[in-house]
Amino acid sequence: MPYFISKYSCNKARLNYNYADKYYVSASFRRDGSSVFAPDSRWGNFYSVGASWRIDQEPFFENVGLFDKLKLRASYGEVGNDDLGDFFLSQARFSITSNAADPAIIFTDIGNTDLQWETIENFDIALEFSMFNNFLDGSIEYYKRNSSDLLYLLPIASSNGLNIVPTNIGDMFNSGFEVQLGANLINRSNFRWDVSLQASTFKNEITSLPDPFISGSQRWEVGRSLYDFYVLRTAGVDPANGDQLFLLYEFDDDGNSVPVLDENGEIATTNDWQETQRAYTGDSSIPDVLGSVYNSFNYRGLNLNFLFTYGIGGKVLDFGYAAMMHSGNYGSSFHPDILNAWQNPGDITDVPRLENGNANIVRTESERFLTSATFWSLRNVSLGYTLDNAFTDQLGIGSLNFSLTGENIFLSSERSGLNPQFEPEGTPAGNDFVPPRILSVGLSVGF
Repeated sequence: MPYFISKYSCNKARLNYNYADKYYVSASFRRDGSSVFAPDSRWGNFYSVGASWRIDQEPFFENVGLFDKLKLRASYGEVGNDDLGDFFLSQARFSITSNAADPAIIFTDIGNTDLQWETIENFDIALEFSMFNNFLDGSIEYYKRNSSDLLYLLPIASSNGLNIVPTNIGDMFNSGFEVQLGANLINRSNFRWDVSLQASTFKNEITSLPDPFISGSQRWEVGRSLYDFYVLRTAGVDPANGDQLFLLYEFDDDGNSVPVLDENGEIATTNDWQETQRAYTGDSSIPDVLGSVYNSFNYRGLNLNFLFTYGIGGKVLDFGYAAMMHSGNYGSSFHPDILNAWQNPGDITDVPRLENGNANIVRTESERFLTSATFWSLRNVSLGYTLDNAFTDQLGIGSLNFSLTGENIFLSSERSGLNPQFEPEGTPAGNDFVPPRILSVGLSVGF
């Protein structure tokens, strides 16, 4: 039977205060309700506060010639989340189907009357500045985002009738720094060059969780990140027979994978992936730095703008590459790297032998297919020309502008066809569409 979700919120309140154009304070409050939750948990109260200080307006700052503007700001706020598809329901759901031509009702969603709002707490503090007679401006910001009572579809045993249940499972935080810089490098009557740089870091950590569990190619555990890879660890290829070698791990009493050491104190290896266990590789899909570089040139009526984006560090589990490095499935295409496959005893390579139908040789969710996520891309380029007023006056129009714009022009990554920007978890399916390259020509006329 159908189940309808309605969301509603009460009146919101906001307060803003400014004293002497130096001290600013703001506050807000809202009370939200959602029928996703049971009546006892339906309503949530959320608020935010913020303050800023114009340091450059203080008397003691008058003789500081280095800065044109200096502002310190900070804020804290809470918002609620009740959404992850339409699964987060306090009541069970059923659907009508047929059973040998007779009507029947089937169990389609497990309800959870204990569901409550996921609360997201945002804190940030930043310093904004302008220097050298507005030649350089920017900001340096630290942020931390705490998420508590995370809403999640928790895997459960299929003996329950369904294999997922909506629940609040734990807490985590995201934090990092963001730096933005802008410079007017050249500012003359006929020529102007502006550039802006942006760089950000990101850290994720789980702070509360009832029990560790595996989610795809990651394992969620207190003290770890959602984005830490937890897969089979590989150790190259056996030169004797071309088997894929795996580092040997076993579970301890707490369910954690620990290495099995050989007589030399090194991690032992095995040719049979079923003898070992998954383990943390020490890799994450989170880049060390993510950012962009924007340039703008203006010369008389001609303007040229282009935007680069980049990421440094992080890994991607490249399923697309893995699908083309199979062990020899008939009718399936290969990646050129398959030419390095083991062929004769004594061959030293990192590509195991080809043996059609042998599922033990190539394991997709393994360290072998972790690939660098470092990239840079030319995301946008625009070239425009605005005709001089003297010319447009002769034509009897107000303005005339020609433009040529390109989007997603170029991408450089570890492997051709790999787009590390596609999925934050670093596990793209491998056959996903990449952003299309778009070229457009424009003509703008003003009368």
